[in-house]
Amino acid sequence: MNHAPKDTRSAAQKARDTASIIGCLKHEGYVPTPEAEAVHNQVARGEISSEEAIAIFRERALQLERKARVLTDNGEEL
Repeated sequence: MNHAPKDTRSAAQKARDTASIIGCLKHEGYVPTPEAEAVHNQVARGEISSEEAIAIFRERALQLERKARVLTDNGEEL
């Protein structure tokens, strides 16, 4: 079974890269939520993989999209 190569960046490099990514996302309108931060922290602690986090965020986005569609179809405002 193949494993992803170990990340050899230092903690400071990882923090800088993470801050840069979050800065870019905020520039694009991303607003961090406590739930999203919890998932990011689980990845940082190695409790879940990045792939699992992506799946979590994808499912949340699909749920929000479904909810928005139902509200719109019912003539309600978001």
